[in-house]
Amino acid sequence: MPDKPAIIRVGGYNLFEGGLPKPATDRDQDDDFGRPLDTSRLRKQLAVLSRLNLDLLGLQEATWGVHSPDVTNFVSSELGMSWPYVGRSPFYGCDLAAFVRQSDHLTVEDVTHLTSPPFVHSLLNLKLRIDGHPRPIHFLIGHCAPSSPTIRMAEAELLTVHRHLDLIYVADFNAAAIGDKPDAHEHDLDPYKAAKKFDTSPAEELAAAGFHDIGYIWGDRTPTVGHGDDTLAYRCDRIYTTLPTAWITGFGVERGADDLSDHRPVWAELTIGQEPGEKHDGQTHGKAQ
Repeated sequence: MPDKPAIIRVGGYNLFEGGLPKPATDRDQDDDFGRPLDTSRLRKQLAVLSRLNLDLLGLQEATWGVHSPDVTNFVSSELGMSWPYVGRSPFYGCDLAAFVRQSDHLTVEDVTHLTSPPFVHSLLNLKLRIDGHPRPIHFLIGHCAPSSPTIRMAEAELLTVHRHLDLIYVADFNAAAIGDKPDAHEHDLDPYKAAKKFDTSPAEELAAAGFHDIGYIWGDRTPTVGHGDDTLAYRCDRIYTTLPTAWITGFGVERGADDLSDHRPVWAELTIGQEPGEKHDGQTHGKAQ
């Protein structure tokens, strides 16, 4: 049993086409990694993520295609996160990727990759062991259906089978959060598309099942999309947990990468085992903070 509670920092980020000029699935060259791919945007994205000192990272749109093994190793090395996993998406190559900073106190015990319906882009479930916590903590990574509120609701309903687990869930939800107030009338938007984005039914389903929206609890309603050509701003990318809300000790939306993706990175910090009102320096599994 450690003397101090463990501090875990977790992040999520939709790279937009893998951080590359166009999806890597369009590129079939046999050249060595670095020559056929322009990785300049991806490198800038990784620099931003490195500053967040993450222990757990979930990425959407890891569209690295035939280059996935090389790019995965490159990302792992750049971030200093030695445990990577890429889960293939059955929908246009929009793969999910997980990266973990393993240590003596934080280890991956198992990974499950669900590819069956209703999960359009699949679902990753990493089973973690963290010192000082008697039960496994599960790290779930998702990317919800891009254009179907019906499927997004089905994804949320099936996701709730995990409600009795200790978990952290990061995803691009492709729809507004509870409490968001996006107004399509102020913008030149397709009302058909906007109406679908306004549907908060999946978020309400998760809340009813005991999934805590960390950004909402922290009081940070910063939009994660809408800073580019799509002017509908809302909290599309979120982090949920079933762990005690007293363990939430930080949250943020990174604004310093708005030119690198149509999504913003989100991060959260949890101090595992913290009592209400208690403050700790804690064990940090990532880099020095």
